[in-house]
Amino acid sequence: MKRLLTLLCFLTALAVHAKRPNFIIIYVDDLGWADTSVKMMDSDPESRSDFNRTPNLEQLAKRGTKFSNAYAPAPTCTPSRKSIQFGKTPGRIGYTFVHDVLALQRKLKWSDEVSLADVVKSADSDYITAHFGKGMGNEKMKTIGYDVTDELEEFADNGNFHGEYVGLKDRTPLPPDNPKRMASLKKSSMDFINEHSGKCPFFMMVSHYAVHVPHAARPDLIEKYRKLPRGKYLKDTDYLPVEDMPKGYTIHSWRLQYAAMLEEIDEGLGAIIDAVKKTGELDNTFIIYTSDNGGGLGPNGTLRGGKANLYEGGLRVPLIVAGPGVKAGAQCDVAINQWDLLPTIHDYANSSKPLPKNLDGGSLRDVLENGNDGKVDRPVEGFVYHYPCYFAAPLSVIRLGDYKLMEHIRTGEMKLFNVATDYREKNNLIETEPEKASQLRAVMHDYLESIDAEDVQDVYAARFAELDRFEKMAREVHEKTVNQANSDEEIIAKAKERLEKDLARFEANRKHCTEKMQETKF
Repeated sequence: MKRLLTLLCFLTALAVHAKRPNFIIIYVDDLGWADTSVKMMDSDPESRSDFNRTPNLEQLAKRGTKFSNAYAPAPTCTPSRKSIQFGKTPGRIGYTFVHDVLALQRKLKWSDEVSLADVVKSADSDYITAHFGKGMGNEKMKTIGYDVTDELEEFADNGNFHGEYVGLKDRTPLPPDNPKRMASLKKSSMDFINEHSGKCPFFMMVSHYAVHVPHAARPDLIEKYRKLPRGKYLKDTDYLPVEDMPKGYTIHSWRLQYAAMLEEIDEGLGAIIDAVKKTGELDNTFIIYTSDNGGGLGPNGTLRGGKANLYEGGLRVPLIVAGPGVKAGAQCDVAINQWDLLPTIHDYANSSKPLPKNLDGGSLRDVLENGNDGKVDRPVEGFVYHYPCYFAAPLSVIRLGDYKLMEHIRTGEMKLFNVATDYREKNNLIETEPEKASQLRAVMHDYLESIDAEDVQDVYAARFAELDRFEKMAREVHEKTVNQANSDEEIIAKAKERLEKDLARFEANRKHCTEKMQETKF
């Protein structure tokens, strides 16, 4: 009888779990809207690459829905990686650009926020959650609800910066067969699926370091692309070995490596899909593939701009979703944002616990199941981007309906585009549609006031204070080294040389920040 009761309990648990879908997010770093071999907009032949190959992503698109108007939360990685976890804009969470000096000065933490992992756990405590790869800065993923991670004990983000090192302490490079940790990310994800899929509901996020610079790829894949017909944007120098590249021509734009990296990511996607399929869970699993910001390699198809600016090329990203109930082989043109994913997962996980307050996103269920006939209900109007950056033009931007307004925070200069018909952002409508601009500006500023958005002047002050602090630390280290050198002239000379380099770098940083403070155009 005891065995029978145990069996009944086990079967009951399996039945409950079957009602709860699995979720997998593949998050690529710096992948442009038009960089995959999936055409992100059927009407635009330039919305796909004629050189890069992502066959597994093509198959995912056939099984699901691709979004032509999908947006990242920010034009750079760290704020996007925080935003996607919490369903809130970077402006609301207080971290708006890479190395947000004001947030760092305030020592902001996000362990009290409700994360993607927390949402599935609240739906069913039996969910197991995993995060592999690049995190969201100095906050460890385990502090925001993830059960399984590959973080090193002493570091968040594995301690290897942009996927270059085994660890930062000794800066040991990754082995040639594991560039950008793509092989180890594949192994971690496969091990997790093989251990848990079919036994309990799971949520897994695979957060890549590729295709971020510095580029690195498997030699066999590089050679494969070397032999393929040349794509539209390739040059003779793209085919040279790194050591033979002309002076000033950097590895950053070596497109063979970029294509090879992207294909290895695609291989990992295919392996994940095959592993889930073998466990019988593919039809019960949502797979979401997207990028943390617009492309950094460029050009981004027909889009203007790229990473680190707020034109469409910096914000619009590939997004493909497949899963139970998702419309197959479809293109959806409804504008959506990655901060919509938290309420979407909350919805599909059938959570009875209310969503957190002050969210910016809304569930995508209606558009995933009904395409362009669906809609997204959000607690706020439009997508508001606040980018009070010290190393680029400080802008606030809103996309509301078909229109996008861009405003220079310091000068008040504005640009207005109808990105539904002019997603290339060629025609500035600020002179011809002033009423529309005023309408969008009012909505944007009401939102920024409601979240007590960062002030750009406070950002500048924090940056200069940070550089002053860095200089003070450098001088203290120099003084300590000299005092301990016991008059060793070689040690003293090296310490002096290092200090001079540090001081020169800090001064260059101050000059750059001052120049950006004085720029008036964008």
